[in-house]
Amino acid sequence: MSAEPVGRTRGVRVLVVEDHTPTRLAMVKLIRQAGADVVSARDGEEALGYLLMQRFDVLLTDLRMPVMDGFELVHHCLKLPDTHRPARIIAISGEYEAGVLSGQPVQFMAKPFDLQTLLDMMGGKPN
Repeated sequence: MSAEPVGRTRGVRVLVVEDHTPTRLAMVKLIRQAGADVVSARDGEEALGYLLMQRFDVLLTDLRMPVMDGFELVHHCLKLPDTHRPARIIAISGEYEAGVLSGQPVQFMAKPFDLQTLLDMMGGKPN
């Protein structure tokens, strides 16, 4: 039995960046069940490649990852032209608190997170 799509996430293009495979797969499945179009990446470097080639409405990124972490990804993302910069950037982390991103147009959600709260963030106003 699949989740009923949430109106505000239907058709939203989301890039999920998470190095922990089981977490990444679970997030993709749940967000897809809510009606979003989801692409996933294992680290910031892979995600940046996607951002340069495609347009996403939401970037949902872990902060602590190998190769290129979420902090560096957010830094690069904010420098992208409007045509490639997601309207909303949401950082998730179990190690850091929201204050690590103060002053940046990034929303923050601590792990473990509530799915409905995340979906509400994805469907709300852009950063």
